[in-house]
Amino acid sequence: MKAIQVTGPRRLEFADVPVPEPADGEVLVKLEALSVCGTDMMAYRHPQPEEDYPLGPGTPCHECAGTIVQSRSAEWPVGRRVIYLPALNLNGGAEYVVAQPETLVSLPDNGDMGEWLMCQPWGTVLYALEQVGERVGPVAGKNVAVLGQGCIGLLFTMTLKQMGARKIIAIDYHEHRLAMSRKLGADLAINSSRVAPEKVVQEVFGNQGADIVIEASGDHRALDQCVAMARMYGTLVLFGIPEEKEVTFDYLTAIAKQLTMVGTVSATCEAPDRPIQQAVDLRAKGEVDLSWLITHRFGFDEAPAGYELYANRGDGLIKLVLEI
Repeated sequence: MKAIQVTGPRRLEFADVPVPEPADGEVLVKLEALSVCGTDMMAYRHPQPEEDYPLGPGTPCHECAGTIVQSRSAEWPVGRRVIYLPALNLNGGAEYVVAQPETLVSLPDNGDMGEWLMCQPWGTVLYALEQVGERVGPVAGKNVAVLGQGCIGLLFTMTLKQMGARKIIAIDYHEHRLAMSRKLGADLAINSSRVAPEKVVQEVFGNQGADIVIEASGDHRALDQCVAMARMYGTLVLFGIPEEKEVTFDYLTAIAKQLTMVGTVSATCEAPDRPIQQAVDLRAKGEVDLSWLITHRFGFDEAPAGYELYANRGDGLIKLVLEI
């Protein structure tokens, strides 16, 4: 079978590897839709130590969906459509994968596989906002700033609107993303390449700052901006994962403002499949449309071009799907 493999910075090739065999309790999934995520860029775009190349087959990819074609688990029969969650291994970029039951999310029998796969990133956003609710209470009635309006930032904007946030300020430097932010319910969309978002957020929220600031950009300079935008006793939601190690953080101001910081990596929670299954169930009930996320589709053999497009954030990209 074919699997993607990073052989150097921004160099993606295909490797021929054997189809894996499931052990007792495992299943073999024939993948049909993959999607590229910002987290994948740490392995694709950011240089690794020379001795680490080539990276393992299937890396980097952790958004994957397909159909079970061989099963050694009574609970997961052949023919079941699933999202596969490789967690922090990021090794889902192949035609077939072996999966354990705890890494599977059940999908309905019909519907576009790529669109169902969009429940994976949305589920991570649902988990993040659940953590916020548990720490500081409901987001309803709160003023919120979302830094970054890529896939995840847009999903935050959409979901915050649904949850009754009082006012949402979306921040990015891509106009096509900001246009989508407005469609999804952002009260104000700021182009950070033209104005200083810290000043705008402070002014809009009465020179006090936002109740909740969500970092969804992954920019290594973003944390300082988030601290500046938060009000006294506000909440800082840490979602974006920077590629660069030199992250700046205004520690003293964060302490002076007595900010509550919420880390939200669902892949390391006790049951990573739970929020993704919640997202699938909500979409199955018709409570949300996620089709707008997919702006590009490629064949699996076009994966190198797809990853490079994502790395450049070009051509109006929000989310791309590789179809196998």
